[in-house]
Amino acid sequence: MTDQPVSSRSSLEQPSTSTGPLPSFDIHLRFLTDSYLSFFTERKRIEEVYVESLLKLHKKIRSIDAFLDDRTDLSTARSAWSEVRENVEREAQTRQAFLSTLNIDVVTPLATLKDTQERTRKRIKEDLKESGNAYNEYAEVALPRLKSRYLKKYAEVEEQKRAAAAPTSPAQSPTSPDYQGITNSRSPPNSNTRPVVTSPQPLRALDRRPSGSAPGGRNRSPSATTTAFSDLAQHGKKQLNQLRGFLEKSGTVKENFGGARETHALRTVRAKRELEEANKEYRKGVHWLETLRLRRVKTLESGYNSLLLFVEECSTVVKLALEKYTDNMTATTTTQTQLSSHAHALVSKISPEKDRSKLSGYISRSLASATPDPVLYENCHVGECCDLIFGFSLLDYATTKGLPDGEVPKVVKCCIDEIDKRGLEAEGIYRVSGRHAIVQSLQLEIEKDEEAFEFRPKEDIYAVASLLKLYLRELPEPVFKFSLQERIQHTEDFADHQSNNFLLLRGKMRRLPPVHQATLKYLVEHLARVAAHSEKNKMDPKNLAIVFGAVIFGEDQLPQGGDLLSVQTWKDSLMEDLIIHAHVLFSDDQNLHPLPPPPPGESAPHYPYGSRTTKVANIPSPINVSNSPSHSEDFTPRLPPRPANSIHPSARGPSSPTKERIELPPPLPQRPRGRQGNTTPPSPSVVSSVLETDDSLSYVDSEDLGHSAPTSPSVAPPSVGEDPSDSHQPSPRSKTGKAELQA
Repeated sequence: MTDQPVSSRSSLEQPSTSTGPLPSFDIHLRFLTDSYLSFFTERKRIEEVYVESLLKLHKKIRSIDAFLDDRTDLSTARSAWSEVRENVEREAQTRQAFLSTLNIDVVTPLATLKDTQERTRKRIKEDLKESGNAYNEYAEVALPRLKSRYLKKYAEVEEQKRAAAAPTSPAQSPTSPDYQGITNSRSPPNSNTRPVVTSPQPLRALDRRPSGSAPGGRNRSPSATTTAFSDLAQHGKKQLNQLRGFLEKSGTVKENFGGARETHALRTVRAKRELEEANKEYRKGVHWLETLRLRRVKTLESGYNSLLLFVEECSTVVKLALEKYTDNMTATTTTQTQLSSHAHALVSKISPEKDRSKLSGYISRSLASATPDPVLYENCHVGECCDLIFGFSLLDYATTKGLPDGEVPKVVKCCIDEIDKRGLEAEGIYRVSGRHAIVQSLQLEIEKDEEAFEFRPKEDIYAVASLLKLYLRELPEPVFKFSLQERIQHTEDFADHQSNNFLLLRGKMRRLPPVHQATLKYLVEHLARVAAHSEKNKMDPKNLAIVFGAVIFGEDQLPQGGDLLSVQTWKDSLMEDLIIHAHVLFSDDQNLHPLPPPPPGESAPHYPYGSRTTKVANIPSPINVSNSPSHSEDFTPRLPPRPANSIHPSARGPSSPTKERIELPPPLPQRPRGRQGNTTPPSPSVVSSVLETDDSLSYVDSEDLGHSAPTSPSVAPPSVGEDPSDSHQPSPRSKTGKAELQA
């Protein structure tokens, strides 16, 4: 496992001067400097000394061009230039006024272009060197160290598992090969008898008695007095430490010396925790190396783009300069009209597009050869994972995958499509948790090969829902960052927001990055479809808001001036409003509600990836979440009477004796919303976190119950609980809120 594969970056660690954008940049700079500028500078000087110097210039430039043109294919600019150069030989006289025109319209623009492009080349060279050094250093030093630590911790965990599974004995068997090896190595060559250790007493006696304190008066033979432990004492402290290390490795030293400080279980737990930490660091290392690789690729692409712009600008400037040169030559001389007209006709054929296209083919091949191969994350269970999805932001995903505007991550699309297909009527969907082992297996499977991942037809629909919640929970940045104070303010001003079709809320959503907008729209419309089937799945908008509130909006922290005693008086209905009014919030007609300016004191957000707008292909028709004719304005579904085998948290078994349940808060008073009929006020997400059952109380393994978890939406699960991954993998965005509510 420690053998590292031969890296394919050897050609990049020592970049050759014949690869990358710099060689092409240099040759085109030489075109500009040694050919164009040199010619016109000399032309200006020769105009002063007239014909003789002009002929010398033609000879010099012709030799330079012959050397440069042999190294590359002639572009349209170079082809026209060769004809212009030949016209110099025929020029015999010029006028003094032409000298000033040559200086202003030709020499100055080329000199300016040269200075600009030399600075650009210097910047590109520094950026390439910096990005290459950073990538190579991290790939050769930092990442192998993280991977080695991860593999070492994994080997320690496996060793702990084997040690725990092997039967233990109080003392080493005298006949074991290890023991025989020790006694053979410690006994003298001429000894005929082999000492046998049958109990821990000789070790304790040896520990208490100095090595040289044998009682006088005994006449023992050398073979009888030289035991394994006396021989160990004679060889010094080094051999004794080796023996103790061997006994500790065999698992008997703690039993013989009676000083055991920890059991196999504690060592196993500590080893697993260290393995998990090493795994996280290794994953972060792989992601950072991928970031450095992408940065290097972007630097190379930027260099080639600058080269393309340079070639195009050079061709354009040369074209303009030569047009000025030929036009003024025609105007200022009568003897050179014929030659100048011919040169102008050739110059007009210069095509920057052709020059760019001719170089583009070479750049694509050079870029492909200079791009390093991606370094994949290697999981000890499933092997190489082509994609790192869980725990990384939506912007990173969209940039890595080249996700177009309006598209959502595949894991979100697959989970939602699967639940829409066969889970809309599953009772307790999103509230009943799938088995943790199944969810973890699905997570590794989709990260192994996202492109080929598909759900199996009989996959547990609750595990699919738990996988979606796990992905959203582990996002470093929530899908729709919305502080608790703003959500409470939205609830208080709900009537105003509803009267203007949620203008402020729509504006905040449109300021999100495109991938966040598309994911939020796709998810909320799906939750509206789930709520439309609440008569069968028992998940109305209020219940869905309890499950997804903190996941979508981020951490729930107490606002300034708030305390835990006032939690029950807060009203947060934003998530419920999103589900109920999804058809209004995600309407296609954006012209009726233009994007409002940012709030006072809040600058427009800047996102380094993605575009500023999201193009949505289509929006489903509005979903009527309430089919009751008597409550046409009430979007909250009315639940039927609770059945005997209800999955409501109150119907669960007795709570754990080590953990008391939190008392449910009293129901909140209703708030006016301007709706007709009796409406139930939505539960705030802060209070909803109190209603969620602890994972350790609600999670029941189906194998312990003697039957498997339900795989059909029509079969009710045996127990209700939150996602087991909630407890095993807590989100860093929800630790503060939960700790304050449980205080």
